[in-house]
Amino acid sequence: MRRLPILLALKRPLSLPWRDAVFLGWFGPIGVSALFYLTMEAHRLGTDPGVLAAGTLVVVAGTAVHGITTAPGLALYRRAATGGTRKAVE
Repeated sequence: MRRLPILLALKRPLSLPWRDAVFLGWFGPIGVSALFYLTMEAHRLGTDPGVLAAGTLVVVAGTAVHGITTAPGLALYRRAATGGTRKAVE
């Protein structure tokens, strides 16, 4: 969620329409590039629209899972990096 407010704030300086600012803010550069390459290859190969829909669903699901698991994963990583102990704040 931190990318979305930043892109909405920078919407005007970047000359982005609302739709593009929200899309980039939600999916981020990795999700956007994955959808770009998916549609580019689907156009190049003349792929069935069902395949394009399935590929889009995979990209969206992967982006959502990544977003949901980032904070808990980072907490586990920090705990493992400190040997399972928390440092006392002085």
